[in-house]
Amino acid sequence: MNPYGSLEPTPREKSGTPLYPEVGGLSVLFRGARKRCPRCGEQRIFPSWFRLARACPRCGLLFEKETGGFLGAMTLNYVASVGVWLVVLGIWLAITAPDVPVTAMLVASAVLLVVVPLWFYPRSKGIWAAVEFLVLRGDPDYRAPVRRDPRTHDLE
Repeated sequence: MNPYGSLEPTPREKSGTPLYPEVGGLSVLFRGARKRCPRCGEQRIFPSWFRLARACPRCGLLFEKETGGFLGAMTLNYVASVGVWLVVLGIWLAITAPDVPVTAMLVASAVLLVVVPLWFYPRSKGIWAAVEFLVLRGDPDYRAPVRRDPRTHDLE
């Protein structure tokens, strides 16, 4: 008798063909960076530049599971903005040293640190939604939406 037999994962039952093919982790992240749904690739998930839909209009995937769920997206946006600024600053200093035009550098830095976060904002939310989807998909209880026979709807 195996005392650990009840701890073994049970194989998932196939209850139908998946509605959306499962793609790899990098493809999911690229979908998020391109402002698309991580599960199905739908393009219409941003009704406006600063607002992500509550759920995907095609597959119904919820993007914000809880209030404050996009703190990771804010962190991504901050890291990307500061990263771009540091690269530009390094190149600027390498080109203009030893006579660095400080006023021009401050103006360029201010413009850069306003424009990059605004441009990257929807992408950071899309990438973070993709990360949350990857975590959800890794859950043993996750079930992808499947195509069901409409005749069996009343039997379920």
